[in-house]
Amino acid sequence: MNYIVVGASAGLGRALADKLAESGNNLLIVASNEEDLQAQSADLRIRHSVRIEHKAMRVRCDENSVKSIVEAAAKLGEVDGIFFPMGYSRNDDDGTLKSEDITRIIDSNLAGIVAITAAFLPRMLEKGEGLLVFFGSVAAERGRSSNIAYAAAKRGLQSFYESIRHRSSSTNIRVQYYQLGYLKTAQTFGKKLPFPAAEPEQAAAYIISGIAKNFGQKYFPWFWQYICLALRMTPWFVFKKLKF
Repeated sequence: MNYIVVGASAGLGRALADKLAESGNNLLIVASNEEDLQAQSADLRIRHSVRIEHKAMRVRCDENSVKSIVEAAAKLGEVDGIFFPMGYSRNDDDGTLKSEDITRIIDSNLAGIVAITAAFLPRMLEKGEGLLVFFGSVAAERGRSSNIAYAAAKRGLQSFYESIRHRSSSTNIRVQYYQLGYLKTAQTFGKKLPFPAAEPEQAAAYIISGIAKNFGQKYFPWFWQYICLALRMTPWFVFKKLKF
């Protein structure tokens, strides 16, 4: 199989790329740092004897960005699926960010993903099969005073996933959405978290085990579905007093 992993050089994306290559799949890995991607590509080729292409770029919702990914993917041949373990957040995302910072958050968490999907979806619809895997965040379950633009973008991504799944429902295209809790990444390192963080490798193995299934949405780790349910049911007069 030939897969694209957008956001492949760190955390969950890196773990997914490794697991996919280990299973014998060819990959196009996309991330922003050329040196990191070169080293990662060489490592995957040597350890797993698969074809690895890479594209160093910051994903944006513009024609040139999408075109460059399409051209890089063409070197692999027919694309069987795309994973989007990408995202960007800021600690000062409190509703007062400058427009360029907001644009980057929206591009990285929503608009860029929508644009890339739009470029590859027609061929998947023509074939009647494919795989699209999107990743949300429990931070978007209910709006709060931090991660404001980030959560808005992730909630938009969830709506986009639902629409694409509905659009593809008469085909064998599998459209999956993972609502992710805390993972052990650079973003969570050193932070005091209210719930335990999972290893990216553990998440990647779980995701790979389900790529043949048409289940729709899941939470990872699983216990977040109950935490998020409790948050959604919390009355406003209580929720507005919570600081997290």
